[in-house]
Amino acid sequence: MIEHLEHRAIDREEWDRTLAGCANRNWYARSWVLDIASPGWNALVDRERGAIMPLTWRSRWGIRYLHQPFGLQQLGVFARDPDHGVSDAFLRAVPASYRYWDIYLNEAIGGVPVGRTQPCTQQVVDITGDAAVQRAAYSQGHRRNLRKAEPFRELITGAISAREFTALFTATTGARYGIPDRDLQMMELLIDKAILRGEACMLGMRDGGQVVAAACIVEAEDRAIFLKSAANERGHELHAMFLLVDHYLTRMGRAGRVFDFAGSNTPSVARFNAGFGARSAIYLRLLRNALPAPLRWLK
Repeated sequence: MIEHLEHRAIDREEWDRTLAGCANRNWYARSWVLDIASPGWNALVDRERGAIMPLTWRSRWGIRYLHQPFGLQQLGVFARDPDHGVSDAFLRAVPASYRYWDIYLNEAIGGVPVGRTQPCTQQVVDITGDAAVQRAAYSQGHRRNLRKAEPFRELITGAISAREFTALFTATTGARYGIPDRDLQMMELLIDKAILRGEACMLGMRDGGQVVAAACIVEAEDRAIFLKSAANERGHELHAMFLLVDHYLTRMGRAGRVFDFAGSNTPSVARFNAGFGARSAIYLRLLRNALPAPLRWLK
């Protein structure tokens, strides 16, 4: 039986145990991650089938709606034995009080019984544990950029704080896309706690003492997730992101893990990722609009 649990009724230990038993589990759905990224999150739980779904919600004008928290690429239904029957049952069980949905489902969910979907792409590459084999899969252009950047490899460091990273991200990507302050503050808290818990590492470059490029990489089970990255003008001049990704893949990554670029639908970013030998995977954005008129028409 699928139960709808309000936030105060969620047992964090039981949630994480259930998630650990799900075949399609991911780091984004861990209880502590949800607590920071979506304070007050609710849930659907089916104890018999070992299945769960976080309901990351907000309220506006007294109307609840489901949204995708900043930085969490994929959520949706997680199950011990994921199939269409389980995911369909959960999506149909979402209470009608959530009048609007704009969420991203994990890769195991290939179709939905409600709303409409848009396909999204991400890129992943296997970590081989052998630098020569890893680099053999790079594109010619990536190998050329790495040769240009090689003199600056000595600038790579792991000694970058969540605060320094957030400052760089805010001044670059945050400013370019108008990311709200509350999302930037949440991201800093999330990264800081992930590092403290030993679930993430920072990798970046300093030039003259200034952080010019950096990335936060989450390391969870069989995946290394390129959670967020940023580079300023100097970082781009140094081809910093080519160096940072190559450094992780060839020197830090654990063989057998998948390096998950956590995107992207943006063609230029997808080409950058593909240049490291990455393959594409599809996941779905799910939208459902049951708002009352005229809000439905406006949305």
